[in-house]
Amino acid sequence: MRSIFFFAGLLILLLVAPLAAQDVKVNYNQSKDFSTFHTYAWGQKPNPNTVKNPTLAAEVTKQINAQLQRRGLKMVAESQNPDLVLVVSGGSKQKTTYSDYDPSGTILTTGTDYGTAETSVIGALVVDIYDVKAKQVIWRATAIGILKNNAKNLKLVDEAVDKMFKKYPYPLSAD
Repeated sequence: MRSIFFFAGLLILLLVAPLAAQDVKVNYNQSKDFSTFHTYAWGQKPNPNTVKNPTLAAEVTKQINAQLQRRGLKMVAESQNPDLVLVVSGGSKQKTTYSDYDPSGTILTTGTDYGTAETSVIGALVVDIYDVKAKQVIWRATAIGILKNNAKNLKLVDEAVDKMFKKYPYPLSAD
C-alpha cells in the first residue's frame, strides 16, 4: 500500500516539475544528531521503483557512496547491522508540449493546427535514508529534471546528488 502512495506522489512530482531546471528538495529530521551515524548499507528489499536504467543506477550509487564516505560513513552489508539504510527510487515520464505560435510568429488560439509538438522526458530521483534503530526515514531528497537522450544524463545525476547532499546535516570530513 505504501508503494502505491509513493508511486502516486512520484507521478504528481513529475507532473508539476518545472521544465527549465533541475529542482532538488531535501527534508530531514532536524532532531536527529547525524554525527552519531557511522555505517550505512543499501537496502536489499525489492523496490518496484528502482532506477531502471543500469548506467544511471550505477552512477547514482557511485555518487551517493562518495558523498557519504566523504562525510566519514562506512558502507557495510545490510546483514552487519548498519546505522542507516539507503533506498533509492526513480521514475520518468514523457511529456509533450505544444507551442502557441505558427511559423509566421502569430500567437495561436485553441483549435488551430499550427502548434509545434516538443517531447521531453522528465525524470525523478528520490533518496531515502532510514535510521535502522528508530525504524523511520530521517532524510529524504528528491530531484526532478529533464533527461536527455545522451551521456549528459550522467552529469545531470552527478549534479542532482551533489545538490542533495549539500543539504545533508553532517559536514564533509577534513581531507
